[in-house]
Amino acid sequence: MRASWKGSITFGLVTIPVKVYTAILPKELKFSLLHSADGGRIRYKKVCEKCGKEVSNDEIVRGYEISKNEYVILTDEDFEKVPLKTVKSIEIKQFFDPSELGVIYYSNFYYVSPDKGGEKAYYLLKRAMRETDSMAIGKMGMRGKEHLVALKAFDGGLLLAQLHYIDEIRNPAEVPGWGVEVEVSDEELDLAKKLIMAMKRSLKLEEYRDEYKEALMKLIEAKLAGREITVTGGVEEVKSLMDALKASLEAVKGT
Repeated sequence: MRASWKGSITFGLVTIPVKVYTAILPKELKFSLLHSADGGRIRYKKVCEKCGKEVSNDEIVRGYEISKNEYVILTDEDFEKVPLKTVKSIEIKQFFDPSELGVIYYSNFYYVSPDKGGEKAYYLLKRAMRETDSMAIGKMGMRGKEHLVALKAFDGGLLLAQLHYIDEIRNPAEVPGWGVEVEVSDEELDLAKKLIMAMKRSLKLEEYRDEYKEALMKLIEAKLAGREITVTGGVEEVKSLMDALKASLEAVKGT
């Protein structure tokens, strides 16, 4: 398995050589774009808008626009000169209680494992974090950006989560309808609570599958076999919120 990043975890004067591996395996179905007339693949080309020529990746540089059509050009060598310790290290800034970090801040997830010579310090950090019920927050440089990250003891190792900076999170008050409060009857609220409690149980993620992907695969298989594609019925219409609550509660009790 190829590591996504290699460096070290640092906190205080402790340095732990580690490797970082992606924790997420995308499973979505991939489709190619085709020309409807002849089935040819649709390709996207990188074309210079000034000369009109197609360019290869090694001819492309990154530029930061300082005014209209005026750029500062940065090469790979320039990015390597950025004076950040976090380019090669996950620098822990503090430890904190996991309940303090809201779910909205989490982004990508990675597994962190010890590199050669780092096993003892890695195990010590993992065990100490677990026994103090603590998470760590810090920074690391990856793919041309300094990321805010959190570390947590997870299963048999350490889980790293890339986090959103606070200024990347939209204020929910800007969202239409956010924080709305309307009048509901005591009976409606009581029924809603009963329905929630009737459906509440221990979470078992293994029970949940990507049913849309499975249905797509069945559709593809049916088209390959020349079979008729059947469409299931829609959701039964319920006339009122109260009727919906009552019908839902009865259905749950009947299962």
